[in-house]
Amino acid sequence: MNVIEVTKFGGPEVLEVRRAPEPVAGPGQVLIGVSAVDVMSLDAQLRAGWGREWFPNKPPFVPGTGVAGRVLSVGDGVDAGWAGRRVAAFLPSGGGYAEQVVAGVETVVGVPDEVPLWRAASLIQVGPAALSLVDAAELKPGSRVLVTGAGGALGLPIVRLAGAAGAHVTAAAHGAAKREAALGMGAAEAVDYTELSGRFDVVFDGVGGEVGGAAYELVEPGGTFFAYGVPSGSAALIKPGAARVVGMEQVQFAPDEFRQLAQRVMEDDRLATVVGLAVPLERASEAHAALDRRELVGKAVLLVTAQAARYRANGGPEVLTLDEIVLPQPGPGQVRVAVRAAGVNPLDWKLRRGGPVDGPRGTGLELAGTIDAIGPEVSGWRLGQPVFGQVESGAAATHAIADAAALTPKPDELTYEEAAALPVALETAQRTLSELDLQPGQTLLIHAVAGGVGLAAAQLAIARGAQVVGTAGEHHHPYLRDLGVHPVTYGEGLEERLPGPVDRVLDASGRGELELSVKLTGDPAKVISIADPVNAAKMGVRFSTGGTRGPVPAHEVRIPVAEVFPLERIADAHRRSEDGHFLGKIVVNTEATLPR
Repeated sequence: MNVIEVTKFGGPEVLEVRRAPEPVAGPGQVLIGVSAVDVMSLDAQLRAGWGREWFPNKPPFVPGTGVAGRVLSVGDGVDAGWAGRRVAAFLPSGGGYAEQVVAGVETVVGVPDEVPLWRAASLIQVGPAALSLVDAAELKPGSRVLVTGAGGALGLPIVRLAGAAGAHVTAAAHGAAKREAALGMGAAEAVDYTELSGRFDVVFDGVGGEVGGAAYELVEPGGTFFAYGVPSGSAALIKPGAARVVGMEQVQFAPDEFRQLAQRVMEDDRLATVVGLAVPLERASEAHAALDRRELVGKAVLLVTAQAARYRANGGPEVLTLDEIVLPQPGPGQVRVAVRAAGVNPLDWKLRRGGPVDGPRGTGLELAGTIDAIGPEVSGWRLGQPVFGQVESGAAATHAIADAAALTPKPDELTYEEAAALPVALETAQRTLSELDLQPGQTLLIHAVAGGVGLAAAQLAIARGAQVVGTAGEHHHPYLRDLGVHPVTYGEGLEERLPGPVDRVLDASGRGELELSVKLTGDPAKVISIADPVNAAKMGVRFSTGGTRGPVPAHEVRIPVAEVFPLERIADAHRRSEDGHFLGKIVVNTEATLPR
C-alpha cells in the first residue's frame, strides 16, 4: 500500500510517497480502509521539526492522526459488528497518511450514512475540540465572544457553535476569504487582527503568540480566555490578570471522553467546517504548502477513494448505487478529473436498461471539472485546470478518467453545470449537420428541438445561415423563438403546420416521424436519425451514432440546464431524463459529495 512519509525535517517537499506492508489489526484494534485523511496544522509543524521536545517523531515517519473510511477487519477482542462499518478514527501515534491504518477501537466512532466520509475526516479532531471549548464556555444568549483564527479548521466550527448558542460572535482572521467563511458560519462581524477592539466575555484564541496576547487584553474581568492555538509557534503571550485562562488541557481527552465527543460530532447537524482543499493522498505536499502559506480557508483533506454511480445488472433506475471505489489513476495519455458536474443522456439509461454488464459498470458520458492528476505522455494541461469533455463511461462520479485529447478548457463564462451539458450534444450536432451537408439558406427540420442535441444543432445551423424549424411542446415555443427557431407542435397534422418546404431533417426524437421526413425531403439521404435505428434501417435513412471523442469548441452554443440533481440522487436524474418533456439537459453535480 502507499503511505506518505516525512523523509527528513523540512518543507513540504520532504513528504514522499512510499510503499509499505499492509497492516494487520491486533488485539483491540480494527483495520480501516482509508477514504479520507485529516490534515492538521500540527502535521505541518511536526514535518518542519517543531516541537521535538514534546513529540518523539524522528524521520522517516508517517504523519496524520485523523482518518475516515470503512472497517476491513477486526482484531481479537473486538466486536465483529465493526466489520464493514463506515467509521472515523483518531490515531494518537500518527500514521494516518496511508491507504490502510490500524486504530484502537476505543478511538473509533461510527459515521452515519448521510455524512460523507471526507466530512467525517475533516471533523474527527476539530469537532470534539470545538464542542469541548464551547461547552466549557457556558455561553448564554448575548454573550460577547471573540474567535481568533476564525477562518481556520477549528475556528469555523467554534463560530458556528457559539452563534447557535446565541452569542454575539466577532471573528478575527487574516484575509477576506477567511472572514467571509466565518460570516457564513454565523459570525455577527469579521475583522482583521489589526482591527481588534472592544470588550469580550469569552475569547477563543486559535492563533497564540502576539495575536493571542492582544486578544487577552480585550477580555472583561471575570471573563474566560481559552488558549489552545499555536500556529504562530507559541501559545498566547500574556501576562495573567483578572481573566480566567484555560489552556490546552481543554482539548486533550481521555479515550472515553473523546469517543463521546466524536460521536456527538457525527450526529450534530450544527457542526461543520469548510474544506478549502482536497487533494489525492500522493499530493500531500500541496496540502502542507497551503498550510504553510497560512492562506487556507478551513481544512485540507487527503483523498484515497472516490465515489461513483454504478450498476451491476440491467434494469430501472433503482439498479444504480453510489459506490466507494479506489481513486482511479490515469494511464498514458490520460488525466483524472475531479468532477464538478456530469450530464445525463438518453444513452446512459438505454445502456443501463440493456447494455452489456460484466461487473460493476459506471454511467455518464460527459463531465466538467478540474484536472486532478496527469498521466504519462500528457502535455499542455496543468493540475487544477477547469475542463469539460466526453469520457467512455463513468462521468457520474467524484473522480473520472478522461483521455487528455478529448477535453476542452472550460470557458470562464460557463458554469460547470452548463459545460457538462455541452459535450455529447455539441459533438452529435456537429457530426450530424456535417453528414447532412447543410448549406446556408436551406431549411432544417429538427424533431425534438428542445432536447440537448436539438438545441445545439439549431444554434449551429442558424450560425451557418440556415433556417430552422423544430418540433417541441408549446410551453417551449417562446424560448425557441428567442433562439431564432420556428417552433411547431408535435403530432398529427405536422405537415400542415410547417411554414414551408424542408431541405434536411434531423430526427432526435425517435417518435416515428421518419416516413414523413422522407416524404418532406423527397430523399432518405437528406434525413438522419440519432434516435430510431430500427425505422431508419427500414426507410433507408442514415442512423448516426458513436462519434469520436475529442475537443468540442463551445462556440456560442448554450444548452439550458433543465434540472440539477446531486450525485446521490443519480437514480432520480435517470428517471427525469427518461420522463422527457424538459428543455435542455439534466445534470448531476457533486457539490454534496466532494469537498470543494
